[in-house]
Formats: sequence, structure tokens, C-alpha cells
Amino acid sequence: MAEISPDSNADREENPLERQRELMALLSQETRHSIIQALLGHPAALASADEINHLIPSKSKKTVDEQLAVLVDAEILAIYDYPPNKQQRGLPWKFYGFTEYGADILGDFNYLKGVPMARAVHQKTRKPEKIERHETAPRPPLPASVRATFRLDEEAD
Repeated sequence: MAEISPDSNADREENPLERQRELMALLSQETRHSIIQALLGHPAALASADEINHLIPSKSKKTVDEQLAVLVDAEILAIYDYPPNKQQRGLPWKFYGFTEYGADILGDFNYLKGVPMARAVHQKTRKPEKIERHETAPRPPLPASVRATFRLDEEAD
């Protein structure tokens, strides 16, 4: 597995090609790649675990959860909590979204060029009522730089 340990930061700074190889291995693993694609297509670039699991039906929930944890540990994704939803039955309160670092990495590896296609696919994907409810649930804001990367503010106008 392409986990990145903080102890190797100095080595990566001295060897940018090794760092690039590690990141490519991290991003290209099948389940992690599918998670990234699901988030790139999400209208808010911020999804609950149930939404992500629905969009990756070929993988078990356990596998998706494990790979979400790897992406969080690598600081590509963060968990964004929205405590008001804890009081609402049937609404998610924990969401996964890109970090500023993650958005920068996706830009470096040209993932952002696929956002329009990923959003079109997401929009056309049939979703059961629970997933529709999750998709439209209130959620916390992403950092301004991440919102700008995904042009979320422009779409709200």
C-alpha cells in the first residue's frame, strides 16, 4: 500500500521524483481512484460515506472505509463534521472532502480536468431516496481555497 509516513518527509523533499511516484501510487489504487472520482463528481465536492459507497458498488463498505482512511491519513481528504445534522434523523453529519493540499495534488496530476465529466456522470446516476437525502443534506463549508478550486462559489450565483 502506498501510505506515506511523516518520517520520510526529508527524503521526499530531497527526491521529488520519489514523492511524485508515491503520490501517483496513492491516487491510482483502484478504490482510492474511485473515491476521488466520486468526490470530483459530487455537486458539493463533499460527500457522506454512504454516498461514496453507493457510487462504488463494486467494493465492500469495509474496503471503501479503509481507503477513505488512507486518503485522510495522507491529507488528500479531510473529515468535515456538521454537528447540527446529528439532531436530524436520517441526515449525515460527517462528510469527506478534499483538503487544500489534496486539491493542489489533484491539480498537479490533472485530475481537475475531469471534473465536468465526473459531475455529468454523477448528475445522471440513479440514486435511492436515502442517497438523495444525503446529497441534499446541509453540510459544512469547504475551505475557501478548495471551494475556489472546484468553482463552487461560481455555481451558486
